[in-house]
Amino acid sequence: MEITQQAFDALLSWLNSDRELAGRRYETIRGGLVRIFVAKGFSSAEDLADEAISRVAGRLSEIRQTYVGEPAAYFHGVARNLVFEELRRKEIPTDAISFSSNQAAIHSDEYECLMRCLQFMTAQKRELILDYHMYEGADKIATHRLIAEELGISEGALRCRAHRIRAELEHCVLNCTNNLKKQNSAR
Repeated sequence: MEITQQAFDALLSWLNSDRELAGRRYETIRGGLVRIFVAKGFSSAEDLADEAISRVAGRLSEIRQTYVGEPAAYFHGVARNLVFEELRRKEIPTDAISFSSNQAAIHSDEYECLMRCLQFMTAQKRELILDYHMYEGADKIATHRLIAEELGISEGALRCRAHRIRAELEHCVLNCTNNLKKQNSAR
């Protein structure tokens, strides 16, 4: 769904009354949405981010007067719904897919281990740690506040939770990389 100029202008004015600040805010939100979809493993991350923005713009007349809170949070909620929709749409291949060695992406051991460790975490922990580290600056602070509100905890409790999850991830990645080094040296 494409956004009309009028809908886009309304969206920008919802983000901030100053058009330049609204434009920066829009770019930050769009970048965050793209990162969400990339982190979830979607190759069409930019298209999905645009779809999320289109959906928000389409509902703006309904939510503008009643929505309380950070507009970025609404975008994130729409993005989460899109993730669930996309996961339902994904087909499970029945044939084995063969990859040639030149097509395989080359990643560091730490990256590979991080991806493995994230897969072993519960969805709730994985979402929290990825969302927690999504933004920088003022957007990061606003996102942390929003996550804490969604979870019904204080920002300090959120920091503690994120710290415990990060420590768990670091421990898992360290063990994984050590095991890979041992395997490589045994060859």
